[in-house]
Amino acid sequence: MKSAQLGAFTQNVGEIAVSDVPVPEPGPGEIRVRMLLSPINPSDLNFVHGTYHAALQRIVWNQNRKPDAPVFYDPAASNPCPVPPYALGGEGMGIVETAGAGFLAWRLRGRRVAIAGGPPNGTWQEYTVVSAKRAVTLPDSISNEQGSMFFVNPVTAYVLTREVLRVPRGGWLLVTAAGSALGKSVIRLGKHYGFKTLCVVRSGTASNELRTLGADAVVETDNQDLPAEVQRITRGKGVGHAMDCVGGDLTAQVVRCLGLDGKLVLYGTLANSPTQLHIRDLMMPVAHISGFLLPNWMMQQAPLKLLGILREVKKLTIQGLFATEVSDTFTLDQVAEAVAASLNPGRTGKVMLRIGGS
Repeated sequence: MKSAQLGAFTQNVGEIAVSDVPVPEPGPGEIRVRMLLSPINPSDLNFVHGTYHAALQRIVWNQNRKPDAPVFYDPAASNPCPVPPYALGGEGMGIVETAGAGFLAWRLRGRRVAIAGGPPNGTWQEYTVVSAKRAVTLPDSISNEQGSMFFVNPVTAYVLTREVLRVPRGGWLLVTAAGSALGKSVIRLGKHYGFKTLCVVRSGTASNELRTLGADAVVETDNQDLPAEVQRITRGKGVGHAMDCVGGDLTAQVVRCLGLDGKLVLYGTLANSPTQLHIRDLMMPVAHISGFLLPNWMMQQAPLKLLGILREVKKLTIQGLFATEVSDTFTLDQVAEAVAASLNPGRTGKVMLRIGGS
């Protein structure tokens, strides 16, 4: 079968190559999915560049290991971070062809499903194997395209706003990179649940679209001072909650926007640069900063709680709250071009890989 493979960590996306590899066989509790569609997300690039692996090497439980020793997402060393060679792709949708032993897996045979994948058994290949627990059946009311984007952005947006930050009705939520697919989903969630969104973008290109979607305020950092604008918009109170996927200097500005007992969640590093903070900017408002990585957060939750979250996300997807535009579609053989297109700063929608026919 065809598979988009990475041979070694690299900064050159042109090194992603389509190779012929054996069709994988599902083990107990697993399903084999014939892939139809898979989007390209910023998190996929972290597995190309080795960003996650390098970051985990600095974590306390991975220190003092030999250079070629595996690193782990958890202190118990039960969840290793994969290293190439491996198949790329973090999510997608397809048809379950066969299943390993176990009722949960067998009941999915023949079903159209959204899956959360990731290296070493990624979704950018004709077939992949995942745990049945990482699959959600798709009703007819959810299209293939929207179903392929079910996990990374919709689940992250829902979990951050409803489970991690728990933004109250009427409260302010500051969102950086608000023009992204996830940022737009957060705006819709704000209208649905009654919290206010203060959207941060670099320039005015996306401002009108975000206001049309329902953003309560938009700040353009290329020509506006973020803390000053937040002070004006919130009448000097600051925001109670913030979520930042950019990092760098912008994070330091976001910290200065937090109100008393304000909470900031960091869930991305698009700027790829360090952040310098004045510690008293946290001390004085008794503010809180936490990090978030969806797979790790999900591993810490009880199965019944996760099931409830996925059901709620499916319901909201049917209602259109996570509708995401697809700007370009490529074949699997064009994967390197597709990844390069996803890095285009002027892109307005998701880049999609069409892997198989329906």
